[in-house]
Amino acid sequence: MPNDGGGTPHDLVVQSWIMYGIGILFFIVRLYARYKRMGFHYQIEDYLMVIAVCFYTAFVVTNIKIAEGGGSSLYLPGQYATFTAEDIKERITGAKIEFASENCQLCTVYCLKACMLLVYFRLTSNLKQHRFVKLCAAYTFLGWLATELTLFLNCHPVSGYWTLPPPQRECATYFRYEVVQCVFNISSDMAILFVILPMLFRTRMPWRTKIPVLVVFSMGIVVILCAIISKYFTFHDIWDSSYQFWYLREASIGVYVTNAPFIWALVRSMVSFLKSTTHPTDGKYNTPQYGTNRMSHARSKPGTGTRSTRVLTRMYDIETIGDSEEHIIEMGGVGKHTHTSGASTGDSEPAEWAQSPTDQNRENDPHIWKTTEIVIEKN
Repeated sequence: MPNDGGGTPHDLVVQSWIMYGIGILFFIVRLYARYKRMGFHYQIEDYLMVIAVCFYTAFVVTNIKIAEGGGSSLYLPGQYATFTAEDIKERITGAKIEFASENCQLCTVYCLKACMLLVYFRLTSNLKQHRFVKLCAAYTFLGWLATELTLFLNCHPVSGYWTLPPPQRECATYFRYEVVQCVFNISSDMAILFVILPMLFRTRMPWRTKIPVLVVFSMGIVVILCAIISKYFTFHDIWDSSYQFWYLREASIGVYVTNAPFIWALVRSMVSFLKSTTHPTDGKYNTPQYGTNRMSHARSKPGTGTRSTRVLTRMYDIETIGDSEEHIIEMGGVGKHTHTSGASTGDSEPAEWAQSPTDQNRENDPHIWKTTEIVIEKN
């Protein structure tokens, strides 16, 4: 079999364990980052990531078995007459493994999509993008359901996938399944990517902070490219096993991308150089679940929960952007300003100190007044 886009079976085994090891490392660091932030109060996407890693593990193992195995139900015309009983037995086993591998890879990438959508669901709460996130989630779910149904209904009966000779050609080629999987997988990836990138481009934060965040979230483009290349080899030459390498890369990089934002937030909390200089923090978490001193005090004040502060708080809580961006990310519309002010309390970090220009009587007031301005821009 040609391997124009991959390598030998040995190459696949080596690449599989290297990429799998990196993926598990990302997963473990993500769990530590979440534990440091929230203790054992993990959220839905964290448990969903555990399921994704289980499917990912099963996919890597079965993908290696396909490369090392004795074939599948796909063979050259006239080749069946040359098979011995042992050959047929090995190919039946290989066909079962191939079916399991396809399903594990599918469930891996869609579990990863669901993890990101749950993060974006909270990130965009009370923003106009929230509706788009819900539509994107519905489309992604329908795409997964349509692809699963195609996989199980494409060959009649399902056992035809591992029957020699196969009852239909589709049982050996998976062609209709590959088409459906290609359409929904790539389109849903693009939709998910378009949810977050425009928001990040519009945020106001130092470029030394914005650029790494954009890089982290833009890695989804690499996942899309891997999906496209894997389908190219599948449709270009059905005998080419190079798609296995690109399946592996798509799933592995998907694991990296989904866990990277949480790891980046952990790194920023530990490396002082990466913290924002506009609103410095001590990098410590002073509540069991979320937040620093400053934000905790802001939440505790009744009547100060404006739309803008709620949005920024959610962005901080889910740890997607980082520890200090909640003070400098300004979403929304032109010309609308929200002001909140109050006296200095406790350990709260001052964002901006000034005399209030709106009250002439304060000019001679010996007290120091703290004024915080939060700007929301709407298109």
